[in-house]
Amino acid sequence: MKIHHFAAGEAVAQTREVAPDVRLSDLLVLERDERLFVVGDEAELDVTATVEAALAGRPGHVATSACHQIAVTVGYAGADKVVKVHPATRLRAVRKRAIEAFGISHGAAADLVLRVPGETEDLDLNAPVTTIVPRRTCSTTVDLVHTVRPQG
Repeated sequence: MKIHHFAAGEAVAQTREVAPDVRLSDLLVLERDERLFVVGDEAELDVTATVEAALAGRPGHVATSACHQIAVTVGYAGADKVVKVHPATRLRAVRKRAIEAFGISHGAAADLVLRVPGETEDLDLNAPVTTIVPRRTCSTTVDLVHTVRPQG
């Protein structure tokens, strides 16, 4: 079974092939106050459980974070809104909540992406929000931008 571990502030997951009977605590060293979650699920995993028991048939995408909640400041068209999410929340859900917070219509939101301010690369919407949160903090900032700009 493959385990993909997403850590705070690290954009790329560490991937390992492991046996189902290995304990999570043997695979991952958690820092003080860090907890382990399945990406996209807010339930905390028991690190003393085996991989098979902890994941119970779910994909092996896990995230660690010391935060209970992440405050994401989203910039769009010169305005900012704060969206609060769980650290294991996928960035696609952050995007959806930001669109709702700004009251953007479904049609107008079709080409919106999330980016780190000042960057040109779109964030991976499958990744958990914890990957863009600097270590030892519980907040981050992203921009909600259109990938297609009207010309005229």
